Amino acid sequence: MLSDFLRSRKQFHGAACMQQQGSHEMKASGNFTLDQSWCRFVKKMWSVHIRNTGPVKNLTLQKSLWLDSDNETGTTDALVQTCNIVQGPFVIRKNEFQKIGGLIDGFGKLSLLEFFLRSKGELKIAKLGSCAWTPKIKRADRGNLKGSKEVPEYANFANKHTVLRIVTENRIEWMACVANWKMCPEKPYVEPRGLPGVAAPICCSTVLWKMLSDFVRGLNKLGLEYRIVDGTLLGAVRSKAIIPWTYDVDFALAASVYKNTSTYTALEKVLENQYYIGWSFMNMPRGHILVPPYIDVNTAPYFDGPEDLEGKALFSSELEEAVKGMLPVSQHWRQRGYVDFYEAGQALMEGSSIVTINNEQFVTVKDVDKMLSTNYGKNYRQPALKGEWSGLSGQKGP
Repeated sequence: MLSDFLRSRKQFHGAACMQQQGSHEMKASGNFTLDQSWCRFVKKMWSVHIRNTGPVKNLTLQKSLWLDSDNETGTTDALVQTCNIVQGPFVIRKNEFQKIGGLIDGFGKLSLLEFFLRSKGELKIAKLGSCAWTPKIKRADRGNLKGSKEVPEYANFANKHTVLRIVTENRIEWMACVANWKMCPEKPYVEPRGLPGVAAPICCSTVLWKMLSDFVRGLNKLGLEYRIVDGTLLGAVRSKAIIPWTYDVDFALAASVYKNTSTYTALEKVLENQYYIGWSFMNMPRGHILVPPYIDVNTAPYFDGPEDLEGKALFSSELEEAVKGMLPVSQHWRQRGYVDFYEAGQALMEGSSIVTINNEQFVTVKDVDKMLSTNYGKNYRQPALKGEWSGLSGQKGP
């Protein structure tokens, strides 16, 4: 159908279907309904903005181009949105595809966006309301990067296109997190509301907080006991927060759970493959995040109406200062944060207590003071870093 459409409409470079089969995620736009997917984008400095705005028209098509038409004769009107980017499968003229350079290996989930960035926004793609993709066709796939702790796609993408941030209608993603005394104090996390917090880079401690929450949710769902320990416990006791210059979250598991490799396979599954979890470093299990730092937020208020792609409100001199030094993005896994699992002896798992991090409660060891005094000395409540600090700094201590 899409190939037939392109043969009949020479003004378009490509075509796609407007919505997923069975999807009800639609929104009103004038006299039309549009799905909640990509349509138009612009790259501004180090930020890419993608919105579902674009010219929408009723085009007269032969009924043979209409889904479920059974090759009837005559004509019918079809809803068509004109876009320069799409989020799912699409058909494109071969000469245009080759001129842009095709899809490049090594970008995994970002391959589609990387392709459209190279098109410089010059493509004219028809998104048709008369057809739908099946869920099987739209299945997200990380390609050969799935199941690996080494996920350089975001770093490769950022460094090649000088991109640090991707803004969509309901999410802001950063290609890397930040850690410094100006933006990331040692205190409980508060989700940003409005500017400038929404537009600012995400602290690495916030990424670790997401990892802690996700893994506790996964362990609870599997009915597995845990204890938070070491630096994660220290932050809970000292500031009820994640220590902003640390680079990991620490869990202790009972020996039978720790040694069972199916534990980590089950965790990967229950966390919907957003993490690689396995024996990855010095013969110990670790969890590595496979998605970029992000916040879910309605970004519409930060654009000047539906036709605005620039999003000037998302930039400021303070923000320019904050992103200095973030490129090139490091490809080293240790600078992305991770979860460490330790084998707990029977005594460690006997009894427990509750601590608070970011206003949520977690299970830890019964004798908290003994663990922290043993690991960090009697003055463990005194931070190792004070004043102006920058970067993840495990070597200097929590």
